[in-house]
Amino acid sequence: MNGIRTTKKGLKICSGITALFHVSLLVALIVLCLTVLRPKEPKITAQNIILKEVKWQKTPKFSVNISMEITITVHNPNQGSFKYMNSPAYVSYGGKVVAKSLILEDEIPSRGKQNLSTTVEIDGDGLRPVARFSGDLLRGCFNFTSSATFVGKVSFLKLFRIKATGFSSCGVSVLLRTHRASSSGCISEVNF
Repeated sequence: MNGIRTTKKGLKICSGITALFHVSLLVALIVLCLTVLRPKEPKITAQNIILKEVKWQKTPKFSVNISMEITITVHNPNQGSFKYMNSPAYVSYGGKVVAKSLILEDEIPSRGKQNLSTTVEIDGDGLRPVARFSGDLLRGCFNFTSSATFVGKVSFLKLFRIKATGFSSCGVSVLLRTHRASSSGCISEVNF
């Protein structure tokens, strides 16, 4: 009879220690997820904007066509890598999309940097309907907005995969007289 009480008492102690261990492990995982593994916004900076070509056409109707290569650097501060699919990139002028390009699928490593490049062809016929076109042409400066949406998965420790969508938008100024382009900065956000 005394042996049965000892066995029950031992089971209660063992069950209590096991439950305490599981609660401690759960608390540690929650703290880890809320601190170290908490997703952080990537830092996106425009690196090189190379104006490849500016074509002027005076007859039969005036037009200007612009070809440029845009390179941005994405710094991923997270513990997980981000693998994204082929993603569209757009260039807008006065709120109207005037060029579209494709950024090929790739992976940005955890706590790493990746350069993303694309070439865009801006057709002058798309610029002319914008109200400020004539004034910008006289000043010799066009201000564009380049934007891209990246859809993919974030991978933590090669065990957990979470769907994520990243968005970036950069301002781009093109100076026609000097054939130069520059960036006025980028903003980015990620939704999980």
